[in-house]
Amino acid sequence: MFFSTFFTAVLLATASVAAPINAPQELIVFSPHIISPKASVAWPRGSRQVVRWNTTGIPTQNAAATGLVLLGYSENGSENLDIDHPLASGFHITAGAVNVTMPKGIPARDNYFVVLFGDSGNKSPKFKIH
Repeated sequence: MFFSTFFTAVLLATASVAAPINAPQELIVFSPHIISPKASVAWPRGSRQVVRWNTTGIPTQNAAATGLVLLGYSENGSENLDIDHPLASGFHITAGAVNVTMPKGIPARDNYFVVLFGDSGNKSPKFKIH
């Protein structure tokens, strides 16, 4: 009886020490406007291009954030992102621009877009790759 009471007391004491209390954390979202490509542009397959975005208003908490640029296209109401072949990754979101190379082996379309991920995703207007 003494052993089970002692064991229960130790178990409760350990559980109260081991259970972390996590305070709510503020979510900081920054979704920059993509400046380039514009809707009217056509980029050749295999060409080097620059994706640009507005860096105005980047919160100081996001100054060290890195980004990811993906190519996608719209079809049948769905956004098809090529997550297996990022156009760019690991760049500082505060840079405002990143060089990318358009893939060579993709079909010509007029409904491509790029998505910039940092702490949030932002999509460009649709543009053409020929």
